[in-house]
This record gives sequence, C-alpha cells and structure tokens, in this order.
Amino acid sequence: MIDRLLKAGVIVCNQTPLLKGINGTPEVLAELLNRLSYAGAAPYYVFQVRPTLGNSPFALPLEEAYHVFERAKMKCSGIAKRARLVMSHATGKIEVVGIDAEHVYFRYHRAAADPAQKSRFQRAAETPQPTGSMTTERRSPTCSLPAWRSRL
Repeated sequence: MIDRLLKAGVIVCNQTPLLKGINGTPEVLAELLNRLSYAGAAPYYVFQVRPTLGNSPFALPLEEAYHVFERAKMKCSGIAKRARLVMSHATGKIEVVGIDAEHVYFRYHRAAADPAQKSRFQRAAETPQPTGSMTTERRSPTCSLPAWRSRL
C-alpha cells in the first residue's frame, strides 16, 4: 500500500507512540524505524505516551523512553534516524532533546498556545509529565509541565 501512495506522489511519514511491551525496547523500535524507512515511510515522531485513563500499563518513564529512543537510533539507517521523541501538551508539541544526571532538556517543536515559543529551548530539574485530560491514575512525584514552565 505504501508503494502505491509513493507512486502517486504522496509523501508518507510515520508517527508512533513508544509503548512498553510493544515497541519499548531499542531492538524492536530500531527494527520498526528501519522497516518504515525502507518501505518509504519516513519516521517522523515517536510519542511519549500521555497519561490518559487506561494506558499506564503501556507508558515508559520519560528517562527510560529517552534512552530506548537514543539506543534505537544507534541501530538505524540515516533516514530512520530523523525521528524525534516528542510529548504532546496543551501548550504545544515538545521535543525531548536530552537528559543528563540533573536535567531534562526540551525544545518546543510546535507551540500551539504561543507561536513565539516555537523552537524555544528549555530545561527542567525534574521530569515533566505530558498532560492528559483523562488522567485519574497516581503518578510518581514529578512536576507537571505547567508547574515546570512557571519556573523558567
């Protein structure tokens, strides 16, 4: 099917959530990203799972998701490495660009609430959580993005 779309001139890109137990290991994620790129569907976004009702069994902590994503890219072809690890939030799409022992580094990829925020680089001393409108499950003691943003 992808081949038919490509022959018709359609640009095909892929967006996938990073899911524990499905594609949440570097080996499986790398295979997915490589196969997509070989088929002509360029990997675009890999989403950190939002904390919505019922999906906590599939969510990886942000630090683990980042390391799975980075190790997977080491096993990928050049085109497959173009994917970005992102989180959705009411204020926009936020790319996770790095993690060290003290901080998580982000960049607004798309800023819905304030276009002036687009491409703004930020860091958090605590791990921000993507927000979801249906969150009812307890989360570990980390800060939410609105609290994190207010400290910048």
